Amino acid sequence: KQALAEFGLPVPAGGTGNETEVAGIAEGLGYPVVVKAVGEKFLHKTDLGVVKLNLTDESAVVNAVAEIAASASDKGVQVEQFLVERMADAPLAELIVGVKRDEQFGPALVIGSGGILVELIADSVSLLLPATEDDIRAAIESLSVARLIQGYRGSQSGDIHALSKAISAIAAYALAHWDVIEELDVNPLLVLPGQGGVIAVDALIIHSV
Repeated sequence: KQALAEFGLPVPAGGTGNETEVAGIAEGLGYPVVVKAVGEKFLHKTDLGVVKLNLTDESAVVNAVAEIAASASDKGVQVEQFLVERMADAPLAELIVGVKRDEQFGPALVIGSGGILVELIADSVSLLLPATEDDIRAAIESLSVARLIQGYRGSQSGDIHALSKAISAIAAYALAHWDVIEELDVNPLLVLPGQGGVIAVDALIIHSV
C-alpha cells in the first residue's frame, strides 16, 4: 500500500511494529483501529485469521495481537510484525481493482464490484493500459456498482472523481513497474459517502524479482 500511495493512492494512516509496540502505535493513531499480521507468509490474511477489525481501546488491541499470534501459530507460522491502521468509515461501495497480463495486448486494468457483490453478480470491466482518467471513469460508470456510487434511490452519493483518480494511481504504478509485476490487486477499494473520497484498505503486489 505504501508503494501505491507514492503514486497517489489514498491509504489509511498506520504503522508497523512488534507485539510490544502495537498498543503504542494504536494510541498514537486514535481509535478505532485495525490490526493485521504482516509479512510474506500473510499475503491472504483473512484466510489465516490474522486480521482484527474495529478495535476500540488498548485492551482490545492487546487481545487481538494475542489472538492473531495464536491463529498463525496453529497454522505453523509465527508473527513478527503487525500493521496497525485507523479503521475506515463504513463505505458506500467496495471495488476490486487488479492488473493482469493480456498475452496479445499487454497490460490490462480490471475494475469490478467488491464485497458481497463479487459473489452475487458478475460486474467487472477490463481496460488496456495506458488509459486516461476519463477512460477509467467511463469504465466505472459502465458497472452496476456505479449506481450505488451515484446515489441509488436517493441515498448519499460518493465521489466518482476521487475514485477515478485513485484507480489512475494504481494504473500508473502498474505501468511504471510492468517489467517486474506478476500480480497486483487492490481489494477492497472503499468508496466513502459524500466527499469522503476513497481509501484502499488492502493491496497485494507480487514482483518477479
